[in-house]
This record gives sequence, C-alpha cells and structure tokens, in this order.
Amino acid sequence: MKISVRISALILALLSVMMLFACDGGTSAKTVDIGAVKEQIISELDITDAMDLQSDRLLNLYGIETADIKLSASFVTMGGVFPDEVVMVEAVDSAAADRVEEKLGARLDEVLVQAQSYSPEDYAVAKECQVQRVGNTVAVFISKDHAEMENIFNAGAK
Repeated sequence: MKISVRISALILALLSVMMLFACDGGTSAKTVDIGAVKEQIISELDITDAMDLQSDRLLNLYGIETADIKLSASFVTMGGVFPDEVVMVEAVDSAAADRVEEKLGARLDEVLVQAQSYSPEDYAVAKECQVQRVGNTVAVFISKDHAEMENIFNAGAK
C-alpha cells in the first residue's frame, strides 16, 4: 500500500511538472505582424503624411535600445500641434518587451504633460491612449484615431 501511494504521488508530481512546461498560458505564443498592421492603419485611416521611424531612431526618440528590438514598424505624422505617433516594437524576448513597455509608457506620460499645458483637446485624447502588449510585441498609438489603431493591432494578434 505504501509503495502504490508513493508511486501515485510521484506520477502526480511528474504530470504537474510536465503541465507547467507544456502550457505557459498562451501569452508568449501570441504574435502580431506589425508590418502588416502598420500598412493596414495607414490604408484604412487614409494617412497620407506618415514619416517612417527606423529602429535606430527609437533610441533617440524613446530611449528604446536597438539590442531590445527584433523588429519595429513605426511612424509619425506632422499634422496638428502634437504629431501622431505610432510605435510598434517586437522585442527580442520578454525582458526586452518589459523595457520597451516601460519606455513607451514614459513617452505617453511626457505627451500627457505637454498636452495638458497646451491643448485641452489633445490632453483628452492622450488620456485615452494606452500602451498595448501582445506577447513580446509592444505598441503605443498616440493619435485621435488611437481606438481604431488599437483595434487593428489587437485584431492582428495570432
């Protein structure tokens, strides 16, 4: 009797460990084709003045290290007092995604402070914007069209 209880406990422990390795909750498996999302945003929202931001520019503008970037798809527009900013970064790993998320959150905070001083309308829009994350892909859409952009981004998650 003691042996079968020990064997049952050992089997249960092994199964528990195997389940932990087999299932991570689905968070890291999700990806977003940010290049396709960028093109869809530009097309569907009829953006004609998008200026690409290459990965190497993200360090100067957002503090995002190039070593943290696997792929980026970003642009700004020059309309209005505050340009629209679309920044999407697929990070090299989860720790890098955490750092990118922190940097984009800090940028959103900066925009809030600036908009509060200059434009109540832009401030109201900026307050609605949020950093988005799907797996290791992190994005921020600072725009009056942020809700539509976020929907396109989230619909692109696979």
